[in-house]
Amino acid sequence: MRYHVVSCWKVPILLKDSKYSIVYHQDEQLAVRSSAHWYPSQLEHIQEMSKLFIPTANVGKAHDADIYAVCVTNPYTITCSGDGYIKLWSNKLSEDDALAKLTPVATQHVHVSGLHHVDAFYSAESFGTVLIVAAVSFSGDIFFYRIVNDAFQPFTGLLTAQENKKSYWAVKWVKSDDLAVLHRLAAVDVKGTTYVWRLTVSEDATFNLESQGQIPCVGTPTLGTCVAVSSAMGLLATGFANGTVVVFQLSTLRPIYTFESFGMHGTEQNSNSVRCLEFSPKGTLLAVGNDLGSFGCVTLYETEFGERIGNLSVPTSTNLAARQNTSGSSVGTFAHNGWVFGLCFNSSGEYLVTCGYDSKLRVWDVKERDRVCTLNITAGDIEQEDEILLEDENGDSLKYPPIFDVQYFGKGVRSGMGNETNEGICCVCMDRSIRWYREAGGN
Repeated sequence: MRYHVVSCWKVPILLKDSKYSIVYHQDEQLAVRSSAHWYPSQLEHIQEMSKLFIPTANVGKAHDADIYAVCVTNPYTITCSGDGYIKLWSNKLSEDDALAKLTPVATQHVHVSGLHHVDAFYSAESFGTVLIVAAVSFSGDIFFYRIVNDAFQPFTGLLTAQENKKSYWAVKWVKSDDLAVLHRLAAVDVKGTTYVWRLTVSEDATFNLESQGQIPCVGTPTLGTCVAVSSAMGLLATGFANGTVVVFQLSTLRPIYTFESFGMHGTEQNSNSVRCLEFSPKGTLLAVGNDLGSFGCVTLYETEFGERIGNLSVPTSTNLAARQNTSGSSVGTFAHNGWVFGLCFNSSGEYLVTCGYDSKLRVWDVKERDRVCTLNITAGDIEQEDEILLEDENGDSLKYPPIFDVQYFGKGVRSGMGNETNEGICCVCMDRSIRWYREAGGN
């Protein structure tokens, strides 16, 4: 019998959910009981925790190589991998489907070099619903597909010949809820130049990308690692491999703030790269995940005045942390005991989920800057035994697989297993797996 490991502190004996209950065992073991499975858990600490997430579905060996990115839209969970494929996984499942072996509803081979970033534009337009997927390959190309009736339709000609010569790294769609403001696409390349396009959607279902402009990297060209956009506040942010984040006005593309790595400077042996960033739904906060040696930091900034609010942190060995901190300051708290690869706000902006190389998902109360739940990922979580991957191609153990990306999704995005009344989380891991969770309880 296999179990999902979920770490949560001092939860109620009985959840407000008819399908799940909590039972304590000796040695501080916790089990989540559903009609089909038992999920035991090791309590990390004895403290009050306000959230518990329950696994609803998973699939192992979802791709033939590492899965680097995931995005969740209303109809599909979308993944991309080093195997060069994009795959669509249906979000509308019955409870029987969730317990059966999951298969993608569509697959598309994109490029032999593999894919590392994917994002989707999903919008209800006057002529119907539109879903466009953009993926970035290790060759530096951006590929576009429209999804129609569970099938990929390639888009060509959205970028000019000159734009196609660039070597891109990250890409991000931004949907505008203001009819007077166009949707946009943002990207950053390996030299740190940020690009913005306006997306025009015509009544005859034709699409066009028009360049709004580009923002060169200031000083020495530096890899641009990630990009984020807030339509609500009209802001654009780019993260760089040297630990810098620059925030721009979306309308003018002028820089307004520059954030450094909280006074922490990396060396060739001690990275401080920015790996991920995201604006809160209202655009009032910017969350930044960056390296500090082998640790992962998450810093919150408010966007009105560009001030740092603080860091999200859990206790970490102070001596080890001090050795990793080349600035010399005494720092002993970090968000993860490994690099932070992904982060995502929930729909209200009250909570932030982060994932890291330490095989943990952490959910944070943004206002209090407190951790409210930790999910510990193990290879044995996967329900289908033949899909469990215990070692990588080099023979290294994947018993505790690092987590490469994570997404929060809203109530009703997925169906079955209580997803209609609860928010959820989806993550992709180094063991080539996809895992879905939903919050316990619900109305």
